[in-house]
Amino acid sequence: MNFTVRRIVIKGFEAIRVGWMIVGVSLLTLLLVEVGLRVKRLVAERAPATRSLVTGDPRAQDWYTEYRREFDAARVLQWRPYVYFRRVPSSRGRYINIDSLGHRWTPQPAQPATPVARVRLYGGSTMWGEPQRENRTIAAEISRRLQQLAGPGARVEVTNVAETGYVFTQELIQLMLDLRAGSRPDVVLFYDGLNDVAATVQRGAPGDPQNESNRVADFALGRALDRASYESRLQKDVRPFAVLGGQAFKRLALVQWAQSRKAAPVRTFIAADSAAIGTARTYVENARHVEMLAARYGFTPVYVWQPNLHATEKRLDPYEQGLRQQIASDPFHHRVQAAHRLVPQMLDSAMRGVAPERFVNAASLFKDDPQPVFVDRIGHTTESSIPTIVDSFWPTLEAAVSRQRAKSMSAPSNAARAAK
Repeated sequence: MNFTVRRIVIKGFEAIRVGWMIVGVSLLTLLLVEVGLRVKRLVAERAPATRSLVTGDPRAQDWYTEYRREFDAARVLQWRPYVYFRRVPSSRGRYINIDSLGHRWTPQPAQPATPVARVRLYGGSTMWGEPQRENRTIAAEISRRLQQLAGPGARVEVTNVAETGYVFTQELIQLMLDLRAGSRPDVVLFYDGLNDVAATVQRGAPGDPQNESNRVADFALGRALDRASYESRLQKDVRPFAVLGGQAFKRLALVQWAQSRKAAPVRTFIAADSAAIGTARTYVENARHVEMLAARYGFTPVYVWQPNLHATEKRLDPYEQGLRQQIASDPFHHRVQAAHRLVPQMLDSAMRGVAPERFVNAASLFKDDPQPVFVDRIGHTTESSIPTIVDSFWPTLEAAVSRQRAKSMSAPSNAARAAK
């Protein structure tokens, strides 16, 4: 009997040892595969740009490595009610600086202390200045021109309120929050188009922010981690570990690789004409709200529909032709392209009844122009294209600032008007 028990115990330990060795070797193999996939992905991400210097690709410029390091440091976001997120304040660098309010700093004179006019710029990443150095952004070009307009001993205050990914509706809400907090601009410029169309096609719901599905997932994850009152203490403690473990498992490179081998589900998108109509209608209604705020607070709004790779008629360089081919082969971007070709003409007629002579349609900018403009299929532009972009709306912006300066010299300040 004792011999039988002893034999069973010995065989049991041997089975455990063999099983543990199998598990250990399997885990080690999986770890090596995981590390290999991650190294391969890292090498691919850091591969040098193949685009020629003459095309203006920022990745091929000697300043881009430092710019990218500063950009990554400055892209840390914090939650903001109503608008979702803003940059974490007070990031400092050579090419990117974020002020205490989360705005990207725009080069401009600090003196005299009181500006003759205040201009606020709203938009997404293209107005924020991606991928441009601080003194080469749209905001910097506007500031340089406005300082010349101000004349000796005076200055125009330019604030870049843009944020990556924002759509017009978020910018409208941000403007409302800024006015509520006491900001009193003389001129407000909105630079939009890319994000608005993309967000409409993403969700099929005009006016929704971009990547709204991420916010839905964030909320669901937060609720899954929250301790529900009806659960037992054990359930409350175990469930968060299970949820986080599941999330960690999904982040494994091996799991992601396996998922990439499966046939991607067929996605359906809103029809191009419906996306265009919905985007145009939402844009116009947002502009009507801005006009009401302008009448109450005494500022002049300017609206710019930005140029984009999707609908441009420029002479594409070889790199831009490659981007166009990527757009054509991607169902989402292809639908975005189709909508972009419809929206501008709708806005031309609709905005005449909302903001006469203050809506600038720059969609056809760069027509037949061979200079390098677009650096990705999203629609970000080269530094060399910025002066031409500002040229497209400069007469409208200059006239608005001049009118506001004249009004401020002959009437109470808009701060006083708003306080009445």
